[in-house]
Amino acid sequence: MAGPPDPTVPDPAASELARELYWAQDRVSRARLTTPEVRDRLMDLAAQLRADELASVPQGEGYLASPSRWRRKLKYGLFRSMRPVSRRYDRVVGDLAELTTGLAERLMAAEVEVARLRRSIGEDDPGEAEDHIP
Repeated sequence: MAGPPDPTVPDPAASELARELYWAQDRVSRARLTTPEVRDRLMDLAAQLRADELASVPQGEGYLASPSRWRRKLKYGLFRSMRPVSRRYDRVVGDLAELTTGLAERLMAAEVEVARLRRSIGEDDPGEAEDHIP
């Protein structure tokens, strides 16, 4: 016969629901970002990745945390011993973030140019052009 649930053990269903809600919320907020906001976030990400590349333990590594002190030390030790293997990928991901930032900046310039061209041909409403497409 099962007793009352242990309050120290997290409910897997509640954890899964919280994870799904987190990711669903994140997608909605990203979809509403303007191009300059996307560029700013990418710049922040690139800076964080460059800082993490040089750190022995990157900031915000949640899987290294543990309530048990000995387990936390073991995780940090394993992470530090394997860190040289993964450093190359830190540089690659940082490069990718910087290239994506450059792409966002070019998109911003293209949006400005499209708006200028629309004004020059007298098209005020961006939705009008979609109406004329066969």
